[in-house]
Amino acid sequence: MSLYVLEGLRPWVIQRVSAVYIVLFILYATYCFFSAETIAFAPWREWLYNPFNTTVVGIFVIALLFHAWIGMRDVVLDYVHNIMLRIFILALLVGVLIGSGLWVFRILLLSVVS
Repeated sequence: MSLYVLEGLRPWVIQRVSAVYIVLFILYATYCFFSAETIAFAPWREWLYNPFNTTVVGIFVIALLFHAWIGMRDVVLDYVHNIMLRIFILALLVGVLIGSGLWVFRILLLSVVS
């Protein structure tokens, strides 16, 4: 079997693994939300200040960004046939995803430092 045949296997596995982690995180966050005594800003801020939760949220963001990149990349590669437009859309998508990731990690870093 040639390596070209296995080229799509890595993104497929990454998307499936990230989807499983995203679902597990949503279940965990939902459980924490409904088991909280009060639903207010201060308790959720304390929840995020917990190093375990900060780490879990950071991994969630990474998984979400990879999942979004692979999904949108496949849609663009399949349905945008003009090469220049395809490159522009992919570059724009990379910029948006990197910007979003940096913004979230800045927030998470500030929650750990404070």
